[in-house]
Amino acid sequence: MIWRRLFGYFPASLAGGLASFGAVFALTRLLSPADYGFYALALTTMGIVYTLSITWAEAAAYRFAGEAQTKGKTPDHIRTIMALLAASAALGIALMAGAILIAADPMLRMALTAAMSTMVLTPLVNAAQEMNRAQQRISRYSTLRVCQDIGAFALGTFLAWRTGLGAAAPFMGLASVLALLAVVEGARLWRESEGGHFRRERVKPYLAYGVPVAIALALNIALDAGDRFLIALFLGPEAVGVYAAGYGLADKSVGLLCAWAAAAGAPMMMAAWEREGPEAMREVSAHVARTLLLVAAPAATGLALAAQPLSDVMIGEAMRAQAASIMPWIALSGLINGFVLHYISEAYQLSHRTDLRAWLMAIPAIANVALNAILLPWIGLMGAVYATVACYALALLLLASVARRLAPLSWPWRDFFKVAGACSAMAIAVRMAPAAGGMTELLVKASIGATVYVMAALVFDAAGARAALQQFVSRRARRV
Repeated sequence: MIWRRLFGYFPASLAGGLASFGAVFALTRLLSPADYGFYALALTTMGIVYTLSITWAEAAAYRFAGEAQTKGKTPDHIRTIMALLAASAALGIALMAGAILIAADPMLRMALTAAMSTMVLTPLVNAAQEMNRAQQRISRYSTLRVCQDIGAFALGTFLAWRTGLGAAAPFMGLASVLALLAVVEGARLWRESEGGHFRRERVKPYLAYGVPVAIALALNIALDAGDRFLIALFLGPEAVGVYAAGYGLADKSVGLLCAWAAAAGAPMMMAAWEREGPEAMREVSAHVARTLLLVAAPAATGLALAAQPLSDVMIGEAMRAQAASIMPWIALSGLINGFVLHYISEAYQLSHRTDLRAWLMAIPAIANVALNAILLPWIGLMGAVYATVACYALALLLLASVARRLAPLSWPWRDFFKVAGACSAMAIAVRMAPAAGGMTELLVKASIGATVYVMAALVFDAAGARAALQQFVSRRARRV
């Protein structure tokens, strides 16, 4: 069942990957290291502000959509969420305006202003997508996601190339695409909510569930990208640009694969929890955990092995050398974060203990700030990298140990070791490949690595790889 859903979400994941890789490839060439650093700082600022002010309502839109559908209260749910999104967006815009006033550099202010414009439209589109995901409208979710990611990348790159917008160009491209999607999804939500009303009594449970989720996610962003502000303080905006370029390739690639697995698995876990109970959810979670590792672990391994040729191809010359040195470590942190964000956190959401997760995430976030303050002046940019890996490992251990008391998440260690064996076989084969440099080396290593990993996964039957292959072949045969 999970593989059928994964195939449905694959176009959205592919589009996100292409947009992320394409943005690094294009923007590191079209923007200077300093401007790319300002873009990264604006993106991080927007992420934190958006998460703290708006994400709580989006989380409630997802979590309570199934309950509202079961009880026939979907119109009321939609109208209530839309009203809360409008109020939350106003708060987010006010916070972004404060950040603009604080920013010292004119280019950073312009980038923050452009980022603020997207916050008028993003909440409506995101909430609609969260409800599409909760109600398992896979085709619609994927189509909209492809349009958003590819459209924003194409238009943002064009603006960076043909205008003087600099770090603001990607945000202006995103805002333009969001305007179209907001009209489409806004009209659909209004039709589906016909006859519904804002329900004041629903606000408290939505807040109780969503606010801790938002705080925990904001702390996760602070752990993920908050070190960019400290890098700017100690090393300057150019170092932020280098760090963001390497991070954009390694972390986003692994993160997108984890999100792809979670997009299919999380609704299944929620449905099993609500309809059949914890033990049924445990069985589903085993499929989700091994599938997540099956698709994300080889990506992290491959990125670590091919960091140099990948950076030569994808990153502008001014930033590629240093970016390549941090990518293997960031790929590892991305894999750890994928399990924290897209698997372990489900225990806190299903048990409605998102407040506990927020408190726990504060510990690695504070540790990350402390380690960066110590390591950045001492060993430079690699200090931020080591701090990130250490604090994500801390978050994994901390949240996993407490999650055991909340929901019976499965840990299929046998499958984990099989995946590790397949990744080891891939690593040996890639290490033996010739180092020709550039695109040739990248293509050779990617081809060898993918082939060896698939063969090893099938031999070991890692995470049910054989069953997945049989299902894929059956689907293709039925279509033919």
